[in-house]
Amino acid sequence: MTSTSELKEDTPDQPSLRDELLGRFEREKHGLKNREISVMTRMSTDIVETLDALVELEIFKSRSEAVAAFVERMIVARMELFVEIKNQASDITKKREAAKHLAFKAIKSDSK
Repeated sequence: MTSTSELKEDTPDQPSLRDELLGRFEREKHGLKNREISVMTRMSTDIVETLDALVELEIFKSRSEAVAAFVERMIVARMELFVEIKNQASDITKKREAAKHLAFKAIKSDSK
């Protein structure tokens, strides 16, 4: 549990938790200003209560903004892995489409 002193005290080497969170989740830096696609999700009560606390502290404007910041931060921190995942997913999609094309071709030529 975070104490009140952890939230308020700043030292040169250790910014307050609130300042650290605000700095890490700058809206423009993390693309939160230009979000275009809505994603619906279900979360546990504990997680939603944590999001609500961050909104109450005015660290984020909404639950949605908080979730977007955390998801983006997680992906950006592992960007090399996610680029490879996207590349492999693209390859799988191409192979699936090629296999479907062959299957339709086989079915079409078999019906003659």
